[in-house]
Amino acid sequence: MPQEEAGAGNQKQVFIIGHKNPDCDSVCSAIAYAYFKNIVDKGYLYIPARAGELNSETQFVLEKFDFEPPIEIENLAPTASDMELKKPIVASPYDSLKDVASLMKESNIHTVPIVDSTRKLSGIIGLKDIAEHYIDTMGFSDLSTTPIDLNILVDTLDAKVITNPKNIEKLTGKIFIAAMQKARILNRIRAGDVVILGDRTDVQIGLINTGCSALIITGNSTVSQEVISLATEKGTAIVSSPHHTFATAKLFDLSTPLHSIMSKDVPAAGLHTRISEIKRKVVESKYRCVLLVDGNNRLIGIVTRTDLLQPIRKKVILVDHNEISQAVDGIQEAEILEIIDHHRVGDISTLMPIHVHNEPIGSTCTIIAGFMRLHRIDIPPEIAGLLLSGILSDTLILTLSTTTERDKEIAHKLADILDVEIEEYGKELLTASIGIKGKSARDILLHDFKEYLLGTKKVGVGQIMVLDEEEIRAKEEDIKSEMEQLRKEKQYDLVAFLITNPLRKGEEILVKGDKRIIEKAFAVKIQDDKCAIPETLSRKKDFIPAIGYFCGTVEFSSETAKSLHFTAEHTENAETQENRK
Repeated sequence: MPQEEAGAGNQKQVFIIGHKNPDCDSVCSAIAYAYFKNIVDKGYLYIPARAGELNSETQFVLEKFDFEPPIEIENLAPTASDMELKKPIVASPYDSLKDVASLMKESNIHTVPIVDSTRKLSGIIGLKDIAEHYIDTMGFSDLSTTPIDLNILVDTLDAKVITNPKNIEKLTGKIFIAAMQKARILNRIRAGDVVILGDRTDVQIGLINTGCSALIITGNSTVSQEVISLATEKGTAIVSSPHHTFATAKLFDLSTPLHSIMSKDVPAAGLHTRISEIKRKVVESKYRCVLLVDGNNRLIGIVTRTDLLQPIRKKVILVDHNEISQAVDGIQEAEILEIIDHHRVGDISTLMPIHVHNEPIGSTCTIIAGFMRLHRIDIPPEIAGLLLSGILSDTLILTLSTTTERDKEIAHKLADILDVEIEEYGKELLTASIGIKGKSARDILLHDFKEYLLGTKKVGVGQIMVLDEEEIRAKEEDIKSEMEQLRKEKQYDLVAFLITNPLRKGEEILVKGDKRIIEKAFAVKIQDDKCAIPETLSRKKDFIPAIGYFCGTVEFSSETAKSLHFTAEHTENAETQENRK
């Protein structure tokens, strides 16, 4: 019987992924950390991934350093592809019931998929199907509805063909056992019928003369030359069975080909079907299993109840975030192995101890570069380019308040590898990130948008850098309209949009919702849904901690929050939950 190749499970794969609505630091750190882990740990294959569309800045960086975009993952809920699939035991549509019954007994299984010569799924058969068929056909019904292949019959009986003058391929008609008086059996037989009998030569001759299509002679009985000659003349096939009449009769029905009784109502699924859906299908199926097929309906594997006893999870490493609100959907169903981040410790919990590396610095890429230096791994220019891009992007060319001396040190070493000037490359990177021409107001608002849960308030904050302030002002009313619509859709208490011009100090903020939060936090007056702040704000270090106090977050006093000058320790403790697009 043919044996199917099982699909390759992904248990040895680990996805390294950043937050939703990924920025340059998130994507570059995922790629660089995958490069690092694949060098130091051969136990897994580390695959960089992303949780959303790439922004223009990240696209520029990947193209500049010749990297393909990481695979996009919309949900980490486990699928069939995360299982270790065994090679399925299969049968052919032309195998007999005896073949598949023996296979089930030898392999201690209750269900067998049926596949054709091209490995496409044809059907399925279970022990219950065999039992039902065997009971339904007791008494040997008419074979005209389910003809029996002569070759299959010979294999099932371990028999041999004595003669077959008409080269019959299939047996039809009714089946009889000649266990009665000669006259009675001859009176019941019609042309085309099949008769099972022993070494009764006179009855054999009479049956041939009635026009029966085949005689099954049992017990390896000798067939006379007279009978063979008459059968050749009349076109009757003679088959010699080594079994006695009762055993031959029982085995006869087990020669039924599988294609005539298999079920075509197959519980099937694809490799990307979620485990939750597979569990439902297994419970609902009378076969208590699901057959996995590819896009061409070729069998990949079989999932039974036993396969679902142990939890099945995708393995992931989170970079540049550690908040459920920022993480890709389905994170609660994944197995988190590590978290590498530069934000506060959020609300993600794990069942097992894991490695967590969290530093109050300007960029996750700074941490990854530090790992490579610690392990004395040479950083190739293309990886150095990603790391430097992530650092310069997240620190606004090392000018934001989140920037540390370590960020600066690492950035300059990476620039040396690339043989570039930080200021020069930073401006090139900045130019790629701030173009808004041709973008809708909604796209501009959601370009870098994160969600925060601050005390009792649900807050959404977008941020964008621009050089041409007139260009953004031309879209201001449309952006405000989109902000209000988004506030209602997501039920935000506050939606704020920070507009940063890196060529000058200060911040312009568009506000929809509870404006008092902004007014109290920054001692400003909002007019026409906007205000100006004299400082350039880091969203995670300056803006969010400042408004957090007035949203019910109590880690800081109001004076501390308003000062907008925080120590690295405060940054680590004050940063808030980020992001859902």
